[in-house]
Amino acid sequence: MLAGRRVVVTGANGGLGLAIARACLEAGATVGLNVHRDDKGARGLVDQLPDRAVLLPFDVGDAEAIARGVAEFRAFAGGIDGWVNNAGVNRADLLLTAGEARIREQLDVNLLGPILCARAVLPVMLEQRAGVIVNVGSAAAARPQRGQAVYAATKGALEAFTRALAVEYGRKGIRAYCLRPGPIDTPMLAAARTLSEREVLARVPLGRLGRPEEVAELAVYLLSERSAFVSGSVQTVDGGYALGDGGCAEG
Repeated sequence: MLAGRRVVVTGANGGLGLAIARACLEAGATVGLNVHRDDKGARGLVDQLPDRAVLLPFDVGDAEAIARGVAEFRAFAGGIDGWVNNAGVNRADLLLTAGEARIREQLDVNLLGPILCARAVLPVMLEQRAGVIVNVGSAAAARPQRGQAVYAATKGALEAFTRALAVEYGRKGIRAYCLRPGPIDTPMLAAARTLSEREVLARVPLGRLGRPEEVAELAVYLLSERSAFVSGSVQTVDGGYALGDGGCAEG
């Protein structure tokens, strides 16, 4: 589905990012795996497919480092057809007790990061007159749990940013989407459940956590030409979490 396409995934060291990068590779894409500190998972993929995968170590909050990453991947792959803004942090805090540093970290990584990354890759896509930007949001944007005030705010803003991108650059052949995953079995979920352990599964009508691979499959579809007339939308993959309590037993 992605044969010949060139995709960068931020935050690809584990969880959703690593699953999306792996799915893109399996679909035939050449992939740049962005990492910040821990690159263990991403390095394993690169070692398996060194001709189609490359590590891109940069901080998504550093505009100059992002620009270097864009240039490095463009030199490696010859262009950039897709960019997945997946890097994110979730610091579970009630707002009154949240430290300013933890608030700023979430704003910088979850919102400023995608904005800076999009700004850096847009010139490449405009030159090609084609490209896809996928922002990874969260069900917290529509249905936050306790301890997610700042996190939910960043993800809600990311959805608005996605719609603005679609409006500004659609006529140039660039599409934008926002994935809205619900409770997915990743390390980040542990942080989200710190203050709401009993509430998560009880609110999923399908009665289970999602798998990273299920989100990754949707990302691959959005990055492909099969979604050529879809843009500016929020794509929910949450087992029905946003619909209500779901009538599921807790546990």
